Amino acid sequence: MNEKSINYERFSATYDSVRDGNSEMVSCLLEGIMPTSSFLALDIGCGTANNTILFAEAAGASVIGLDLSHGMLKKASLKVDSLPLVQADAESLPFLNTSFDFVFMTEVIHHITNVETALSEIHRVLNDEGRVCIVTQSHKQIERRLTSRFFPDTITIDKSRYPKITHLENYLVGTGFSKVKSRTYTFRSVRLGRNYLETIENRGYSMLHKISNSAFKEGLSMLRNAMWENESLDNTVGYTYVWAKKC
Repeated sequence: MNEKSINYERFSATYDSVRDGNSEMVSCLLEGIMPTSSFLALDIGCGTANNTILFAEAAGASVIGLDLSHGMLKKASLKVDSLPLVQADAESLPFLNTSFDFVFMTEVIHHITNVETALSEIHRVLNDEGRVCIVTQSHKQIERRLTSRFFPDTITIDKSRYPKITHLENYLVGTGFSKVKSRTYTFRSVRLGRNYLETIENRGYSMLHKISNSAFKEGLSMLRNAMWENESLDNTVGYTYVWAKKC
């Protein structure tokens, strides 16, 4: 299995209980595109299609969801009958050249083994003038996560998994993309409570599967103590949107 990723076949059964779609994330995607009646998008690493469905509804466009995990796609298929779903690797997309107007991935790039190969495949399947958007986090944004406070080992782990933004931009240029630009967003602050604790207890974030059991138990104990003492845990998450256009 890809060392950067986790076993999502095992995780798929409980994924939706700890992870929701993010309407704010999807809204920011819509700022960079102008869907038409014939617009076709591809969501790479769609998982259980939470963001895929939100995007399709908000954009009023046709979307295909692609994921490597059969279990994740099986969960996705139960949500919307009309959503096309494809099981495949991002590094070998099973589509003809110039098939899509827009390709996006949200919090997926750190799971891909060979980023340059995946970007080459995206370039191939995009129409001329087609666009790609990769939603990820910079290393500074990783450091500022609330989870980094309680689980500091995840900082080093995720910095090794997430490509630096400058590296990602260079990969896109090297793959043949133009008009490469990045934009950072800070999402609205959310007061965390029992739901967040349950997500952590179930290791609902992939990096929590990468740390040792002792580090996880120590961080979980710190989080429980903070909640027991009624500490206000406000989570403000930052993301970087890396955009590019096919030449």
